Amino acid sequence: MAQGGNKNSGRRAIIDMRPDKNEIIKDIVLGRRSMAEIARRLGVDYSTVQRYRDEKITEEMRREIMAETRIQGIEADTEIINQDRMDIAMTYESLARRVEKLITKAEQNEDDGFALAAMEGLRKVLRDIATMQGKLAQNLTVNVSLAESKEWVTLRTILQEVCDEVPAAREPLLRRMRHHVLSVSQESGDAI
Repeated sequence: MAQGGNKNSGRRAIIDMRPDKNEIIKDIVLGRRSMAEIARRLGVDYSTVQRYRDEKITEEMRREIMAETRIQGIEADTEIINQDRMDIAMTYESLARRVEKLITKAEQNEDDGFALAAMEGLRKVLRDIATMQGKLAQNLTVNVSLAESKEWVTLRTILQEVCDEVPAAREPLLRRMRHHVLSVSQESGDAI
């Protein structure tokens, strides 16, 4: 036990050998399934899954999965909104064509009163189309927090390692980051 008590340091974890490893990790991080359910599914003890969570799933992996999940949700919602926009636009265009046909038919039948009423209806439809297209043309904005980005988590880890190697670098680094209003604190309250 000269290796610090880790007798399994040469063995790969059972989850690492699975083809669905990434989905299992997502299940653990996102809580989509309980660890007991995951253990049952894999045919291992609960403590094996718990140990894997505690020893193998890094903070960077957690943040990346959380950010990816949020972005996927936003993309799915955006797709739904865009499809709804297309449906609305197609409905208004169809309505405008129908009103135009009514106007043409009324003019051919020399029914000026009906043609005038249809034109008023068409004017309203066209105004609604213009309003709707103006609303549809607005850009959707997606905000992703820098603290959740994989790059920032990696950079923060590198900065922490450098500050551990060169303790004198900690104070000037923090001073400059505060000057530029960059947060270096972690969720646990630790700072670089």
